[in-house]
Amino acid sequence: MQTIGQVFRKMAYLLKTGQTTSYGSGSGVDDGGYEIGIAKRYTVLTTGQYSGTTNITVNGKTDAHSNACVEDIETRLMWSRTVSASVGPTSTGALPWTTTGSGGTAEGIFPYVAAANSAALAGHSDWRIPNDLELQSLREMEAPNANPDSTAFPTGWTGTVWSSTTQPNNTANAMATLFSSGTNGSPVKTTANFCALCRSL
Repeated sequence: MQTIGQVFRKMAYLLKTGQTTSYGSGSGVDDGGYEIGIAKRYTVLTTGQYSGTTNITVNGKTDAHSNACVEDIETRLMWSRTVSASVGPTSTGALPWTTTGSGGTAEGIFPYVAAANSAALAGHSDWRIPNDLELQSLREMEAPNANPDSTAFPTGWTGTVWSSTTQPNNTANAMATLFSSGTNGSPVKTTANFCALCRSL
């Protein structure tokens, strides 16, 4: 049988949630009290190839996407600091998970990342949509919201952001994170939500 210390040492290989307030009562100590895990560490990249913008065009609409990126030192992922914008059915950056149309009229999160790669966003052509666990790793679970670290991601990710992971018990839906509340949901894939871009280092 493992000791509590052994369990905590194994848990420490996971990232901290970012919650620092304890809501435990009585003799209970919660996540905010323990703060178990590895602290998140980021390197912000804004110069050279990471300065300026790159045009990501989907179905005739263009997102002048910032080239600024963030390296997550612990997960070895690079993230674009901003989510999709100016494209999609309502020109807000919200896109369906399921691709609609074809060729020049194709629209969705996967045509979006393909366009980012074709345009070599920030000098790279291996961007992808993060999986569910990768996306959740950005949440900072301290009240009043779960927006990613404000230094690394200064614009805030207040909308629902798609992951590339399909809901296991209903494949018509996919997993997504609502950063304003920190909750994980599974909208129907035809719903328009924002998308983030990451790549492996």
